[in-house]
Amino acid sequence: MSVEFVPADHVRVTLKNVHEARRRADDAVGSPGAEPGAEFWEALFEANAVEVLSTLPDVKLTAGHVVHYRFFGQRGSDLLVRPFVARATTDIEPVRRLIEWHAPPDSLNLAARHVPTQDVALLYRHFTFAMTAIGVFDYWVAMQELWASARWTHSHIIASAAELSQLTSDSTWQMLHSVEACEPAVVVDDHTARLAVLMGCPLNRFEITLQQIDLLSDKSLRYGDPILVAAGPKGYVT
Repeated sequence: MSVEFVPADHVRVTLKNVHEARRRADDAVGSPGAEPGAEFWEALFEANAVEVLSTLPDVKLTAGHVVHYRFFGQRGSDLLVRPFVARATTDIEPVRRLIEWHAPPDSLNLAARHVPTQDVALLYRHFTFAMTAIGVFDYWVAMQELWASARWTHSHIIASAAELSQLTSDSTWQMLHSVEACEPAVVVDDHTARLAVLMGCPLNRFEITLQQIDLLSDKSLRYGDPILVAAGPKGYVT
């Protein structure tokens, strides 16, 4: 097995397309109003799923199926949602009532990472993608968008040494670990893969972490403990 790197240009174009997809979804659904309820948020996330998947053509949803959501409420700035896939002809309201919330994969604590869920049956098994470095990266981006954690929404991927240097050049930053390569790194082994990505996040305080994600044979994602690479000034209060 060898390490392959996802080119920084591909990362930048992919994320630019994803951000534009988010804007199209916002425009399509319209203003949330004073007190938006579950109907609004579910419609917004479902529109976002359609737009995002349209920008990632190599990540394919099974024909005749649609990404749906159940909205569970709000905790601070985090919207508690859970994605699931159903046939376009399915009456999804009974399905929605049966789904229970759990934190997105990138937010699970150590104890919760191995707790059984229905995510493979309800979400992951309905997607296909190329088992290449770019294919794994694009699939991970797609799933991150579908889960839509507050951390992901506010984070950005650092895909080059120049970006890392520019971000941490200010005296308020402290580098804790050196990084040899900043591009997302992927190791593929038959039907599994491991992805390592540098991510900057401004929640609570500005931090850059090396995120390590295992893509399992059932297409689910399991996150390892992040490595703190650099710490910056106080960030956004959540």
